[in-house]
Amino acid sequence: MEDEAITAMDIRNSLSNFGFDVVGIVDSGDKAIQKSGELKPDLILMDITLKGDIDGIDAAQEIKTLFDIPVIYMSAFTDENTYERLKLTSPYGFVSKPVSSELLIVSIEAAVYKHDLDKKLAESEEYLRLIFDSSKDYIYSHDLDGKITSANKCLCEALNLSEKEIIGKTDFELGFTEKMCEELDKIRSEVYQTDSTAKYFNSFTLPDGKIHEYEVTLNPLHDIHGEIVGISEVTRDLTEQKMLKKELNEVWELFQNLYNNAKVGIVMGNTKGRILNCNSAFENMMGYSLDELKNMSFEEFTHPDYVEKELALLENLRHGKIKFYEIEKQFIRKDKKIIWGKVTGGFGISTNGKAVNSLIIVENIDERKKTEQEIINYATELKAIFDMSGIALAAVDTNGHWINVNPFFLNELGYTEQEFLKLNHLDITHPDDIEKTSELFSKLLSGEIDDYRLRKRYETKDGEFKCFYLTVKVVKDKNNNIKSVIWAGHPIDSSIN
Repeated sequence: MEDEAITAMDIRNSLSNFGFDVVGIVDSGDKAIQKSGELKPDLILMDITLKGDIDGIDAAQEIKTLFDIPVIYMSAFTDENTYERLKLTSPYGFVSKPVSSELLIVSIEAAVYKHDLDKKLAESEEYLRLIFDSSKDYIYSHDLDGKITSANKCLCEALNLSEKEIIGKTDFELGFTEKMCEELDKIRSEVYQTDSTAKYFNSFTLPDGKIHEYEVTLNPLHDIHGEIVGISEVTRDLTEQKMLKKELNEVWELFQNLYNNAKVGIVMGNTKGRILNCNSAFENMMGYSLDELKNMSFEEFTHPDYVEKELALLENLRHGKIKFYEIEKQFIRKDKKIIWGKVTGGFGISTNGKAVNSLIIVENIDERKKTEQEIINYATELKAIFDMSGIALAAVDTNGHWINVNPFFLNELGYTEQEFLKLNHLDITHPDDIEKTSELFSKLLSGEIDDYRLRKRYETKDGEFKCFYLTVKVVKDKNNNIKSVIWAGHPIDSSIN
């Protein structure tokens, strides 16, 4: 930005010879500002004296504010007033005229280098300020006189003051008690004298009446010569942390109580099926002590019929294909007795998504399994009696469809079981008996009666009719809901046409 055209051209040629790209030359402050915004150069050479109402210094200040472009001043002379104005713009260099090409090149390279450093420093300061203000801790600093020199956003919000309102004040002026100020002065004095970090704990009653506990860490601040110029302080509110720790302790205590007194076995193991710990219920269930179980793999106390299946489940758990598994299996106790257990197991997942130790719940279902087997045996016996009975036995659902029939009834009517179970009970009822049968069946389903007896004619597969004397009764579930209707009877004559 040169007001002497010949000088400007000489400088341009010199810069071009040294490999610089000169993007523009103007002779007034207004044009300098305009072109800087349009061209965004890496550096500006600014003559202090320019045409127009704006001189080089005012133009440089505006350019710095708007575009942050480094400026090197050039001038043949400067008085004291001009020099003071020049300093306020924080120039990146000053070159006297007539201009020495070599000195100008050195000044340009130094200015570009310094501007790059300044940008990195500004970015670093912005980043640190972001961390400073994003912290949930109270971060602040004091000078050697005990006055605050910085305060982060968290502290400002807690005190309901701006940083400007806080800076320059002492702790006492901010509402700390005299006793607290004396304690802080004593600790800071120790930091000054020992040039080391100090930490202490304190409690403070907030305006809402709640007592908060704090951890305060103090560190000495040094200048570039290593001299202590102040103290940085970080105050962390431990109240929430201590409450959380208390809650975790309570939860852990509850877990321990459940763990130790549970009626089911609780086992903690690794991902390979090895036991790390277990409660007394599992020890009693298996007949082994914890020390014995720790030296065993789960295969050693699992019935061979279930080992392969559970290994496959564990493998699926390890690879994240399933979140947990359930299996009813047989265990082999220390005394070789075989018992039944219902196993529910899963792995804990670490923050990186990998499976960690397992938690297994084992419920002793041996008695339940024995009861189930007794029911199965009893049902088998009833089925045998049903099939071998010398009277007609059959069952229908609440819609009247046959759902079961014994061989005696089938033989009497001539149907196969497959044919018979496709029919409704009215399909083979004599037309003259349908009305009476339907009326009684409806009364059964409505609960008006629980059973009835009647003489009734059924159509055989050959189209003839046989008469039976029947007893009909409902079957209810545990909730007193009708599940089915049982028919039992015997033929009372050979046939009726």
